[in-house]
Amino acid sequence: MNPDLALLHWLNDFVGVCPPLDWIARALVNDFAIPTICALVAVALWFAGATAAERTRNQRAVILIALGILFSQALIKDLAGWYFRPRPFAVEPVKLLFYRPSVSSFPSIPIAVVFTFAAGAWRANRRVAQGLIGLGIAYAWARVYAGVHYPSDVLGGALIGAGMIWMLARLGFFFEPLADQFIRIARRCGLA
Repeated sequence: MNPDLALLHWLNDFVGVCPPLDWIARALVNDFAIPTICALVAVALWFAGATAAERTRNQRAVILIALGILFSQALIKDLAGWYFRPRPFAVEPVKLLFYRPSVSSFPSIPIAVVFTFAAGAWRANRRVAQGLIGLGIAYAWARVYAGVHYPSDVLGGALIGAGMIWMLARLGFFFEPLADQFIRIARRCGLA
């Protein structure tokens, strides 16, 4: 048995053994709770900062996150057209704690989103980013535990999300002037 499959079954075999663990996994695994928390953190980051320079750095990070999500989701959509991986519950005997998504299992879209938030926040506030990374790891665990993803799916999603931020940050010479212009407009409109 390959390590990806072995880890999936090892984690998923705990489903039904410890009801509090199942409850935690159900709370974490859904498509909305963790991404919504990440979005609220990004909104708070947008308005945070004791100085103008700190606020500008935070706002650039939020814009980078938005662009990272846009481009990572476009990449994942293109990958899905090229490679479709069935979900674990479709091909393996797993105990499912979640509904049956029909999109490709690889890479994990929700995990890519959360790690895009975490990597973008890293550029502005390391403590906030560490919290988002912890949330992302818990979310990835829950997605595998619940039988929705293979471990390599969540790893691939995390790498795509964080990698997209890294790539966009390398293109800062192009995006930063656009971000600064957007921030100036937002400030004139009272939105920053």
